[in-house]
Amino acid sequence: MLRKGVTIKELAKELNVSIATVSRALRSHPDVNKETRKAVLEMAEKLGYHPNLLASGLSRRKSNIIGVLVPTINRQFWSNSISGIEDVANEMGYTVMICQSGESLEKEKKNVDILANSMVDGMLIALSKETNCYDHLNHVIERGIPLLMFERVHEDIHCSSILTDDFNGAMQAVEHLISVGCKRIAHITGSTFLDVCRERKRGYEAALQMHGFDIEDALITTCEFTIEAGREALRRLMQSPNPPDGVFCFADILAVGAVSGAGDLGIDIPKKLAVMGFGNDDITRYMKPSISTMSQPSYDIGSSAARKLIEIIEMDEDEGEPEIFKTVFKPSLLVRESTARV
Repeated sequence: MLRKGVTIKELAKELNVSIATVSRALRSHPDVNKETRKAVLEMAEKLGYHPNLLASGLSRRKSNIIGVLVPTINRQFWSNSISGIEDVANEMGYTVMICQSGESLEKEKKNVDILANSMVDGMLIALSKETNCYDHLNHVIERGIPLLMFERVHEDIHCSSILTDDFNGAMQAVEHLISVGCKRIAHITGSTFLDVCRERKRGYEAALQMHGFDIEDALITTCEFTIEAGREALRRLMQSPNPPDGVFCFADILAVGAVSGAGDLGIDIPKKLAVMGFGNDDITRYMKPSISTMSQPSYDIGSSAARKLIEIIEMDEDEGEPEIFKTVFKPSLLVRESTARV
């Protein structure tokens, strides 16, 4: 027969104090003196008491849980961001509930609904590549659940956001390719639904125009966010009648595919083709050749997002509605072998 957990009532009986005193002591309430709190905690440990977080959340209308929804956890940017989120959340007394959309709009909707109905105190969300409608997110805001978007955001969602300066980062990446002598620069990008893809493409085009290059549709190709898709995209570009001598990839995963695809075709990198990524995934350092990239502070983006969300959650009601803000982190250029032309 399973043993039933120790209750607050039993703790109170053992200590000969009221149930209310035990409850306040377990929550570190200032009305309880240090000696009483110490006695309660020691007795709780001795008897093996564990708080019922769900019941506590129902009574206080607060769970101390934040929901996190990302496209996937097997990409380094997202795993680093989650590490930053969890470190700050734990430091501030919160637990993190993590969901993946798998780049699916329908799964994103389902997970948002699950998180909202799980009494999370707030949500951190990065959009899937399929997300082209936002009613499910606006509904979260309408329910009064604090929502903050990070990295993959959209202006139609009325909430605060934390992201990378994708436009200027892309400009810097393309200007680097121009500086090493590239004359025809291609761009391998992703979903047109995502602001992040559009901003990096816009930065690519702005850099070309600034330096007097034409923007050619034939040099811009869209694909999935996989290594194999990057390989195939590079092959298509290099087998065209007038192939590029440089390529700026939306993300490092595509740059890894591009370098691999170039190897299959016997193309010398960087002499015949310079390759530039975005993100600074660890794999880019260990590829042969190593891949130049724009480094994103993914851990800092996650930790900042968590801290800002918890600050919003803990605002007093008499402070009014929180102001909508946008925090932008600047990426930095890392030059490696894939663009190091002599």
